Amino acid sequence: MTASADAVPAVVLARVPAGAPTPEDLALVELPRHRLGAGQVRVRVTTLSLDPYQRSTLGGRHLGDAPVGLGDVLPGRSVGEVVESRDPGVAVGRRVLAETGWRAEAVVDGAAVTPVQVPPGVPASAALGALGMPGLMAYAAHVRHLRPTAGATVVIGAATGGVGSVAGQLARLAGARTVGIVGSDEKAALATGPLGYDVAVRRGPSLADELARACPDRIDGYLHLGDQDTLDVVLEQLAVGARVSLAGLMDQYNGGAPTRLRAGAVMAARAEVHGMVVYDHGDLAAEHAQRVGDLLASGALVAPEDRYAGLDRAALAFARLMGGHTVGKVVVDV
Repeated sequence: MTASADAVPAVVLARVPAGAPTPEDLALVELPRHRLGAGQVRVRVTTLSLDPYQRSTLGGRHLGDAPVGLGDVLPGRSVGEVVESRDPGVAVGRRVLAETGWRAEAVVDGAAVTPVQVPPGVPASAALGALGMPGLMAYAAHVRHLRPTAGATVVIGAATGGVGSVAGQLARLAGARTVGIVGSDEKAALATGPLGYDVAVRRGPSLADELARACPDRIDGYLHLGDQDTLDVVLEQLAVGARVSLAGLMDQYNGGAPTRLRAGAVMAARAEVHGMVVYDHGDLAAEHAQRVGDLLASGALVAPEDRYAGLDRAALAFARLMGGHTVGKVVVDV
């Protein structure tokens, strides 16, 4: 789906979701095509990133950001190509990262775009995943919060998602024993197969027993990307001196009750608990890109993607993402 001379396809908020979003909460519309001002560029979107944080913007709960209003284009980052430029520093034909929102084409300031840089043989879409914001979050949690050592037991929530899949592989490469929490047999197979987890356990009523069997020496590190029930189970099985990184609150994004910590379990474990906000770790960006880029190029780290074709599929892809039905980093080829 592409822009015409006068109109640009875009996805807007049709209604504020009640709980997990459905495709009907979003609408595909055509918006007027804007002229370029001085210093601006026109970016034709090739691949759009879908991320869980976008759900919290629909209710105005994302780190104080203004809420997305009815009829507003959803926010989002894309890989795209510059097709028109009034910025002498940005050439037509350059492949860039830009905050385009969910649309086929966007006019943005030239100073706000970043050249896409991925190693040879690595797809450009990795700049939205393992080499992008999700990958930086995983890397920062790994080196600053979890700090796994050889033989430690590290548990990763949402173990096959855009953040969890990178974090789990980094922990494994550091010599840790890795346990992935997943929501389906398909995800369990991915976790213990290409992603290299030692064990995968299923969320649900039997999680406490499965996790206890998988972690007989208890849990030294935990990256939380899940729901309240999962957090409760894990905190009760922390080892003394455990480290916890709170990186994602999926149920809260979907309008659930505020997430609570079991303070007694944290105290008994003398645990460190960190809040992960990726924007605090921009100083690690170059290190992350070099380290993870080298691992991707060598094949030591893999980056699964759940791809959808067409902007008209973005609403369905988002509903599947927020319902826990996607595998890997979710992207839409526009």
